[in-house]
Amino acid sequence: MKIKSFTHKCLVLRRTNVGETDRIITLLSQEMGRFACVAKGVRKIKSSNRAYLEPGALVTAHFVVTKSLPILTQTTLVDDTSKMVQNLTSFRQLSQILEILDKLFVEEEIEPEVFIRAIKLRNQIVYNQSSARVIREQLSELITKLGFQDPTQSAHETITDYLQSLIGKPLRSYEFLRVEK
Repeated sequence: MKIKSFTHKCLVLRRTNVGETDRIITLLSQEMGRFACVAKGVRKIKSSNRAYLEPGALVTAHFVVTKSLPILTQTTLVDDTSKMVQNLTSFRQLSQILEILDKLFVEEEIEPEVFIRAIKLRNQIVYNQSSARVIREQLSELITKLGFQDPTQSAHETITDYLQSLIGKPLRSYEFLRVEK
């Protein structure tokens, strides 16, 4: 029996506008890893899902399976970024972490511990609970848990340089993750 719909707790990684009112949303969930879905009509002024699907938001989302991308039908906000310290540095840090998570994860089920570490990393930035040094350490642990070499033991000067060599493309976000040697 085929699954026609499913519900997952997800972290919104990025969004891309499509057409006049739709968006392609890239999400990270424990059950599916990183995946994309279509949010139809979400750019309309009266859309109830509009505010929930901003990058960095943690949502519980319901999807309908289609032949191509799943269609996001409903969302419930678990946690957003409104509590984040409203300064440019925090937004830069969050955007870089979200871009890194988007590049590192693949479309498959991920271990619960890895998903929890990704959410914890996001929460530390949103709630300003840790210094940049602690965030670098957490990110290094997450990268190691995913099966990559520890960035502090690589020949690269920064975590960003290390990740760019893994991905094969430059990261677009502002760099704040310096590896202290």
